[in-house]
Amino acid sequence: MSRHVPILFRDFLRPFRQMENEMRVLETELMRPGSFFNRPRYFLKYPELEQTSVAQLKDKFQVKLDVEGFKPAELKVKTLTDQNTIEIEGKHEEREDDHGLISRQFVRRFVLPKGHDLKGVVSTLSEDGILTITAPKKPLEVAEEKVIPVEHITEGDQK
Repeated sequence: MSRHVPILFRDFLRPFRQMENEMRVLETELMRPGSFFNRPRYFLKYPELEQTSVAQLKDKFQVKLDVEGFKPAELKVKTLTDQNTIEIEGKHEEREDDHGLISRQFVRRFVLPKGHDLKGVVSTLSEDGILTITAPKKPLEVAEEKVIPVEHITEGDQK
């Protein structure tokens, strides 16, 4: 009787092994280069979902943002001096692409660390759609020495 238990157990697991093999074949097919599920999905890229690079360097504060899909005229970079903030806005109206109609808009704000010059902010857009915004550090104020004369007063001069 003990010889029949492994056979029954093997027969019991057969459908699970078949399903596991079929899942491996499906996974291999779906993940092969060029398949629908393994191709770049540029139409799904949104700047608010992309990784943003923010760097505090020795001489500047720098933000890099992937805004591929937006034209320079559709981007607005402005500084908010009362909040010490840089605001980036991108917006394009509804238009047709390979997958239908699409309309996108985003707003990102970055607070500058103290000691950076909002008046010197510069932005550039590379050909591959990377927007780089740089705020230079303010020059250190040179302390000027001022000699204050000491006046000697007598009791009769005091009020």
